[in-house]
Amino acid sequence: MFDFFRKDKGTAKPVVPDAPTPVANRPVAAPAKPGGPAAPASGRPAPALADPATLSGSTLSGPTRTGLEVEESELELAPEVEEAVVLYASGHPGEATAALNRFILNNPDSRDPLPWRMLFDIYETTGQRQPFEDLAMDYAVRFEQSPPTWRLAERTPETGAGGEWPSFAFAAGLSPQDKAALEHFLREAATAEGATVDFSKTLVPDNEVFGRAMLDCISRLAETGKAIQLLGGDAFVVRLNASRSTGRLAEPLWLLLLLLLQLQGKAEEFDTVALDYAIQFEISPPSYTPPKKVATSPAPARPAPSGPSGLVFPLHGQIGPAEAGVFEKLREFAMPLPGVEVDLSQVARIDFMVVGMLMDAVMSLVQAGRHVVFKDGSEMVCLLLRMVGVGQFATIQPRIRK
Repeated sequence: MFDFFRKDKGTAKPVVPDAPTPVANRPVAAPAKPGGPAAPASGRPAPALADPATLSGSTLSGPTRTGLEVEESELELAPEVEEAVVLYASGHPGEATAALNRFILNNPDSRDPLPWRMLFDIYETTGQRQPFEDLAMDYAVRFEQSPPTWRLAERTPETGAGGEWPSFAFAAGLSPQDKAALEHFLREAATAEGATVDFSKTLVPDNEVFGRAMLDCISRLAETGKAIQLLGGDAFVVRLNASRSTGRLAEPLWLLLLLLLQLQGKAEEFDTVALDYAIQFEISPPSYTPPKKVATSPAPARPAPSGPSGLVFPLHGQIGPAEAGVFEKLREFAMPLPGVEVDLSQVARIDFMVVGMLMDAVMSLVQAGRHVVFKDGSEMVCLLLRMVGVGQFATIQPRIRK
């Protein structure tokens, strides 16, 4: 890691702070993709799904349909629930958790288990075992029945099992829930071959505490000497440099910038920033150390349990802009068939930015007379599909929790 020559400061690395990031209770509405689904706004009923029929061989092999069959909407979601779905799909699990907890606390007499199931999904996906167990106890009291059981190792791609690198995405802030997910990520990264940190949606924070949290994360990863993949790292470095040039960069973010440049192997740019750092803070800058491992390509993905076969097309992991090409593969796979089952059992999240592309693929298949079924998805994934209208053209069969 960095070698500092400053004598008046300790060498203890920064720690993740406990300061929470406030969550605004605001309506959420995201722009729609041209020609795709409109994004929901809080308070507006979401498209509903009729009770899904059990999929059988005859379901997909029956007569092809030449028209679109649109289901009538009957489901109404609370604003907090809609908000949580969009926040989670946009990469903000901490804020989604806060919205759901707020709804549960404000509605003590509600017997609707949906917000609870959504929370169980988020806690599992982000590796928050203790909050999951606490929620399970409250669930048993509220509903007088056995709560869902923890099943993270069975499906979540962030566990580091099977060769896949654990990953963490920094968003606009760090809530207490995000902090717990970050600590889980660092524990998993300690035993993995490498780690992925996503800065694609990270703005330069005004909060110095958040900056120290990011610096601590990257510092701890770098100390292991393992390969670190920085998604959106180049663009984030550009944003940091822009703030540096205007004098709005706090010292922890200067150090983060230097560390990112070091991990990217950019020695010349590192030296330029290090000189400016010395002038700005009147202390010796960190010295450049070539990275032990440079991750220049995506982390190796865990082998899928099975590839497309028969009428089943499996999806896996977190599906964001970088993985959106899978929707075209789905269309190509299903077009020669009477229909397709899209297996969502291994999907942790579908990003809101790409759900319009999924809708395009579904609509093209249905217009061609193909029957599309999404099966075994989590509550968070299936609710997103229903809210943006996928359920109007395809059957959605959520996974049944036990």
